[in-house]
Amino acid sequence: MRIKTLTVCTAAALLFAGCSLAPEMKTPKVELPSSFDKNGDKNVTIDVAWWKNFNDENLNVLIGEALKNNDDLKLAVANVQKARAQYGLSEAEMYPQLDMDASASREKKSINTYTGTKNGSYNNYGVSASVAYEIDFWGRAQNQKNADLSLLLASDADKEALRISVVVDVATYYFNLISVNERLSIAKKSLMSYEESLQYKQMQLKHGVVDELVVAQAEAQVSAADTLVQTIESEKIKIQSALALLLGRTPKEIFEKMLIASKTLPSAIEIPAGIPAKILENRPDIKAAEETLRAKTAFIGVAKAAYFPSISLTGSYGYQSQNLDNLVSGNSSVWGIGPSLNIPLFDFGRIKAAVQASKADQKAALISYDKAVKTAYKEVYDSLGSIRISKLKSASADREIEAYDKAYMLASKKFERGTASYLDVLLAQEGLLNAKLSGVDAYTQLLIDEVTLYKSLGGGWSRHYDSNVTQADK
Repeated sequence: MRIKTLTVCTAAALLFAGCSLAPEMKTPKVELPSSFDKNGDKNVTIDVAWWKNFNDENLNVLIGEALKNNDDLKLAVANVQKARAQYGLSEAEMYPQLDMDASASREKKSINTYTGTKNGSYNNYGVSASVAYEIDFWGRAQNQKNADLSLLLASDADKEALRISVVVDVATYYFNLISVNERLSIAKKSLMSYEESLQYKQMQLKHGVVDELVVAQAEAQVSAADTLVQTIESEKIKIQSALALLLGRTPKEIFEKMLIASKTLPSAIEIPAGIPAKILENRPDIKAAEETLRAKTAFIGVAKAAYFPSISLTGSYGYQSQNLDNLVSGNSSVWGIGPSLNIPLFDFGRIKAAVQASKADQKAALISYDKAVKTAYKEVYDSLGSIRISKLKSASADREIEAYDKAYMLASKKFERGTASYLDVLLAQEGLLNAKLSGVDAYTQLLIDEVTLYKSLGGGWSRHYDSNVTQADK
């Protein structure tokens, strides 16, 4: 009978050990374009450090500082470390646990009970080792390990997505800082020109060349330009503090450490044509959503395993004696070995509810993955469209500047000849100032749209894209 029972147990172990109750991992089918234009090319290359293509050393230094000191990135690294530790814990549960105990005590028992001593007092010395191992019949431990691995990979992908966001935010604020400096320079030069013009008009008023209306108009123009300068100065302060915070600077550094920026905006990057659409599979947020879905799928197997019995094997061996001299001897040896069985009987729906909750989590993760994919392509579509429009707006702004510059020259000449009013000159000057400011804004937006595109594409990718990457390759 014992041999038969042992045979049945062994057969059951071979049959069920390592089997998984988790459903098959399936990602939703989403119809995708072959590329973002008609000339898809798998060999398109964008450097991971794509921002260096702007050839602005000050930008490179600031991004390096942010990647080292940004507080949000530090939190993300801590989250990855926690996920890695959790994975290490679940991996350790796949193996037996070995413990060792040692004890030494003196005890007194009631002399009215059997103690083996005359006065009820005796010494008790012991040393033993024990081992325990739960047989993973239903794949609970393996599914838990798989889930924690996927959560680790998702956490790491989230960190990478945050890293890309930090780079993009630094570049955006940096370009805005250069832009605000350029606009401030334009406004100050205009203010200086308006002040000189006002002084000249005041002299003309004294000699009766112009009337008080012309002087009043010139004074209003000076006041408006001065207000514009102060408004841009206020904008600059906010950009500087936001950029300093992104860099992870201390409050002291925010107030006292200078932000070094180039005097002019860099040249726009030439976006490569033929970017393959499947490149977005490497976007960190899509990877995070996929790994989260994988983890939620594995958790269903963990929950289902609670329906079935769990079997653990335990064993111990050691020595116990009243005398330390003969502790380690054959007569002092003690041992024990045997399995333990835990069978769920009545739980009033607890396990069923846990399984249903796991399935709901998986369904939510599936929807999140589908949404992440759609959002990624929407963002790329928007970015490519914004770059195209920004190029047109920047070119249009350049033509507007040329037109207003010509209009200002003609209005000034006509006013000097007395064939036009000073209002015509003011309108031309105001139009020229606004056109210059708009030109800077339009070009800055083009640069920001480009860095946004790199974010949408996943922050850069390696040469020779291969779409046949499997989970095992990770």
